[in-house]
Amino acid sequence: MALGNIHLTPQLVQAVRDAVDIVDIAGDHTKLRKAGRRHTGLCPLHKEKTPSFSVDSAQGLFYCFGCGQGGDAIKLHMMLSGDDFPAAIETLAKRYGIPLPQRPARHAGGREEPDLEAVLEAAAEYFQTQLKKHKGPEAYLRRRKISPDTVERFGLGYAPEGWRHLVEALHPRFPMAELEAAGLVARSEKDETRPYDRFRHRLMFPIRTAAGRLVGFGGRTLGDDRAKYINTQETDQFRKGYLLYGLDTAKRAIRDAGSALLVEGYFDVLGAVESGIEWTVASMGTALTESQAKVLRRHSEEVVVGYDGDEAGEKAFRRSLTLLLAQGLGVRRALFGSGQDPDSLRLEAGPEAVVKAVEEAPDGVMLELDRLIPDRGLLDPQAKSRAARAATEILSPIPDGVLRYSYSRQVADRLGVPVELLWRRLARDGERAEEAAKEPVRSRSLVRSLEEMVLQLLLAGDEPLPAAKDLPTAEVFLDKECRNIYQAFYDLYRGGDEQRPEVRLVHSGLEGNSAEVDLLARLLLEEPSESRAEELEGALQQLERRWLQQRLRALASEISRAQQDGDSERLDSLLKEKTEISRALHSRP
Repeated sequence: MALGNIHLTPQLVQAVRDAVDIVDIAGDHTKLRKAGRRHTGLCPLHKEKTPSFSVDSAQGLFYCFGCGQGGDAIKLHMMLSGDDFPAAIETLAKRYGIPLPQRPARHAGGREEPDLEAVLEAAAEYFQTQLKKHKGPEAYLRRRKISPDTVERFGLGYAPEGWRHLVEALHPRFPMAELEAAGLVARSEKDETRPYDRFRHRLMFPIRTAAGRLVGFGGRTLGDDRAKYINTQETDQFRKGYLLYGLDTAKRAIRDAGSALLVEGYFDVLGAVESGIEWTVASMGTALTESQAKVLRRHSEEVVVGYDGDEAGEKAFRRSLTLLLAQGLGVRRALFGSGQDPDSLRLEAGPEAVVKAVEEAPDGVMLELDRLIPDRGLLDPQAKSRAARAATEILSPIPDGVLRYSYSRQVADRLGVPVELLWRRLARDGERAEEAAKEPVRSRSLVRSLEEMVLQLLLAGDEPLPAAKDLPTAEVFLDKECRNIYQAFYDLYRGGDEQRPEVRLVHSGLEGNSAEVDLLARLLLEEPSESRAEELEGALQQLERRWLQQRLRALASEISRAQQDGDSERLDSLLKEKTEISRALHSRP
């Protein structure tokens, strides 16, 4: 989700890019050692024993030769923090003292929507103050063994009994319209002139985005209200299906653990954290959505599902399983007793029982296969067919063909059928997707070695560069990312008195394209060999010759088409171009 009311202008992005210190960003997460003009250290993005992480502060780029990740300071912050791009820009702008331009948000109908963050933060502060003033809610939290540190970490508060306490505390400091838009105040159908507090006698849970922006609240009744939990109503900023409770405080621990514990509710998160499982988030009692699964994928490689141990929890697990598998996530299922959840298990058997259940959580797919096919080889033909159909529905979303095939062998073994029968059904869509994904990788590998060498020497070499008129056009680069990097370099070189342009200017010319910035980082943080440095002129000629040969082959079909169409004018132009290319090829070594 984009953050609040920030106007994300190109000027702001460039100001952040110019101000941010990539050594600062990396140094927050790993110890760096200066080595020449660069800094090296253990990669903060994966576990390693030998340093393979390199940072160039002058160029503002990083690259890890172990995991292959690279890019600029903004991308590194995003990978380490879990922020999306707008959140990263806002966070880094605040860190480096860059003013944030504001603009009024608008509804689809065109009318302005106020920025509600200030209202919500004021309400959160009010609720926290009220919690300290009332003994009942504090006693309730003590009974549930929620420590003061956890209360403070999650910003828990209390909405007191009564109909207008919050209204009177925040109005007229904030307009009533903003209190209503923030979901803090409602109006009675019987008397619309007297707005009242929406949350009353409830323990309050602030709900924040992954970047820490407050967007709403959840409230747990401390009385006999029929609605045990109520949340802020859906707004443009508060959409439950896109949010995970606790992610703002858990994302670093999730990255370090490589795993996220997914639970149902607020107290499940608190209970897991009290048990020492810092990497816990909740889908806030709702069925997991595809958007939430995608959020988890950005932060983790594996999800341990810690839903309740009752029938509803099991159904929720089965619904979430395919969504998580489709995102390429590993899935395990923490097993709790019937009617238990992480918090109730902690209160009954202690934190160690929760940790044990999570650590020993079995593979989610295998657990489902045990349920679908409990007795190996004992099913009748109709039951085997139904089980095979159900199993393939679980396995088909898995994007990894090897993993999908491995699970299908397990199914085939249990059903006593040839694996090929299942694989034909499973592989039909999966193999097509895999083959499509492989093609660009193969084609890129054929052209990139030469093109990358040329870019590396142009950008970071020490040898004199050819005159701009002697450099080829960008079309000789067949790889799109290489071509765009070269074009950014060429434009600066031609317009800058033919001086080798600064890398930061080339970087800016890429307009933040992630794949191109990643490639630029790798090229600049790899050392070109001395033998390559002497080959720039020959490599440029080779690129141009390859393109001329390709163009000559394309001309053959265009000439044939022009002859068939009787287009004499175009035919003359194509034949003239063919002659010029042939002469150029024969005149070159």
